[in-house]
Amino acid sequence: MVKLAKRTFLAVLLLLALSFAGLQRLNHLSARPVELSEFSWFNKVEIYTAYVLMNVLGAPLYPEIAKEASLMLLPSSEGQEMTFESDFFLESKFIQNKLDNYSKPVPLYWSFDSYVWTDVFEKHSEARVALALNTGTLHLADGKIRISVPCTWPKQAWIRLLDIPGLPEIRVQEGLFWVLEQEGWIYPYTAVWEADLPVT
Repeated sequence: MVKLAKRTFLAVLLLLALSFAGLQRLNHLSARPVELSEFSWFNKVEIYTAYVLMNVLGAPLYPEIAKEASLMLLPSSEGQEMTFESDFFLESKFIQNKLDNYSKPVPLYWSFDSYVWTDVFEKHSEARVALALNTGTLHLADGKIRISVPCTWPKQAWIRLLDIPGLPEIRVQEGLFWVLEQEGWIYPYTAVWEADLPVT
């Protein structure tokens, strides 16, 4: 039992050290201009590895965005529209406001301060919803909510990965993943999240 505890502890320490080193490396790569010529084949492997790890490690806290981003790894996803049944977004105050004032399809853009670490462990985290649905379009018809999300990476934008008071903020340039998309290492598609409108 003691050996198992020691191995587990060492594995956690190793994972934390590798994660920290990986984030530092991503931070270094994020400082470069987002142009294909700025990144070597090795750099692209680094970014691809970080992309996979971010989705695997983030899945317990942010399952929907991890699912969206992981499906971009599959060539069969390219140009497709994939529909998922889930009501994970219905408790979002932002979404509720859009539904209460709905008159026509509405684009969804959360403010930067919606991605707050402090609510990540809540059952209905606003950050969780914002990460998965930002830049989507909400449609409401016949008692069904549909949110179409273009799963593609912009050339110039930042993801706030960690913002804990007292610690340095960790951000990653989304353009790094745009590089992978341009090189055909990941594949854009459209995710559609569907749920029935709750009866009030």
